[in-house]
Amino acid sequence: MSKEENNLPSPEAWPSASIKIVTILAGIAVLISLSNTVLLLLNPTAGKVEQFNESLKTDVAESIASVHKKVDSLKSAELEWQAVLKKANEKPDAVYKIVISQNGLLTLTEIEPPVATPSAPDAEVEKK
Repeated sequence: MSKEENNLPSPEAWPSASIKIVTILAGIAVLISLSNTVLLLLNPTAGKVEQFNESLKTDVAESIASVHKKVDSLKSAELEWQAVLKKANEKPDAVYKIVISQNGLLTLTEIEPPVATPSAPDAEVEKK
């Protein structure tokens, strides 16, 4: 048994070897990131790319704001038309006219249908 115990490495050897490997890998990663940073700073197009990215960000933000504004407009139009359809369902036989109100919204107004008066040819046909 004593021979087997002598062949095993001491428990302290493993942590120190793994710590050395991790330290070496971390050092390599730091050197690579520093070299990439230096290359980006020295590259004259890096500034242009960053400026282009910023302009893209502002353009995308403006586009998103525009889309949100259009969606809000569509939601209000949907509510407006739901009110119009509700009003039309209350009196389905009435005649309605769509009118733009002063605030720019479409409204449904009821109009009186014209009263049909018998014309002269119709009166003659009824007499015969």
